[in-house]
Amino acid sequence: MSTDRDIGGFQEGNDLYRRFRLVFEELYAPLCQYAFTFVKNRDACEDIVQEIFTRIWEKNRRLLATSGNDTRYYLFTAVRNNCLTYLSREQRMPVYSLTDRHLEENSQGDWVDGMTEKDPQADYNTRLAGYIEQLPPKCKEVFLLSRMGQLSSREVASTLEISVKTVENQLWKAMKILRSLAKSMYMW
Repeated sequence: MSTDRDIGGFQEGNDLYRRFRLVFEELYAPLCQYAFTFVKNRDACEDIVQEIFTRIWEKNRRLLATSGNDTRYYLFTAVRNNCLTYLSREQRMPVYSLTDRHLEENSQGDWVDGMTEKDPQADYNTRLAGYIEQLPPKCKEVFLLSRMGQLSSREVASTLEISVKTVENQLWKAMKILRSLAKSMYMW
């Protein structure tokens, strides 16, 4: 007697389903954080990421059989493209109240488990997130894809349709700015 449940045409114990769950659990939070750098709306970020995972499960399961880096690359690229699509639609029909926007701008991401107010790492993470927000837009995007998305310089270059040298220059610039901001905080 099998205890596996039938989910979407696959047995829950199936390797493909397990691979999907592993990828989802590993990348959901980083993808939401990456989407938030574009969209600045937590609900929209989660919708975008969930839609991508749903599309993969329904129409592109073969992607799950590829190497981890290929899957990661695809997901971060899909999030970026879907965020840009979302933003272009929102520009045509912006609907939000100042109060809602103010709350979203002041809210902290809770996609990272274990970050509480009592966590000594929380203050550091909050400051780092603030510093990253101060980076120039293209520099920030390259930095996030490289560091948070763990994409290679070549993959970042392909995603953003820029040269590998530009990626390296933007990463160097980001690190220089972040170091400068961190040093200025400790110099009174």
